[in-house]
Amino acid sequence: MASSTDHSSDQQQLGPNTADKIFLAFLVLIVIAVTWLGVVNYKEALKTETAKSNGEAWVAWLTETGTTRFEANTQHPACKGGTKPGADAKAGTAGTWGACLAHIMETTDLKEQINPFFNVAPHFVPACVPSDRTLMGAILLEDLMPTPPGSATPFVASQLIEADPIDYKMQLRLSVCDKGGYAIKVAEFEF
Repeated sequence: MASSTDHSSDQQQLGPNTADKIFLAFLVLIVIAVTWLGVVNYKEALKTETAKSNGEAWVAWLTETGTTRFEANTQHPACKGGTKPGADAKAGTAGTWGACLAHIMETTDLKEQINPFFNVAPHFVPACVPSDRTLMGAILLEDLMPTPPGSATPFVASQLIEADPIDYKMQLRLSVCDKGGYAIKVAEFEF
C-alpha cells in the first residue's frame, strides 16, 4: 500500500501549459484588434461630426441672414429677398440661389470649410446616394414647398438649384451625407 506522502509520481506541473499560453496570446491579439477598431471608428465618427458641424454652420448663417434679407440695408445684397418678384431667373443674377451661393463662397467664413472625408471644400449635391462613395461629407439643401391643407405630406422637397429664385420666405432643409452615403438631417429652417 502506498503511503499518503508519496504522491510525486501523480503530481502534475503547476502553472500554464502550452494550450493556456496559446489562449492568452489569442486574447491579447483580440484586445489589440478591438482597440485598433475602436480608434479607427472614433476617427470616422469625428469626420461625420465635423461634416454635421459644417452643416450646422450653414444653417446658422442662412437662418441669421434670412431674418434681415428682406430689409433694404441688408449686408448680403446677393441674397436679398423680394427684389425681383417674377423676374426671369438665371443662375448668377441677383435674386437667385446661384448668386447668393457665389456671394457666400466668396465673402463669408463658410468658404473656409473643409470636407473632412476628402480635405476639400464641401459641395452641394442633389441627393445622398449610398452607392456613390464620392458624396461623403457633401451638403444636401432642399427647398420645402408646402402642399395643400389636408395632404398626407406637409411639404414636397426639391433640390435648391442655382437658377431658383429666392425672392420669397423659404422653408429649407439641410442634410449632410455620412460615410455610408446616407443623409443625416441637420435642420429645417426659414431663409
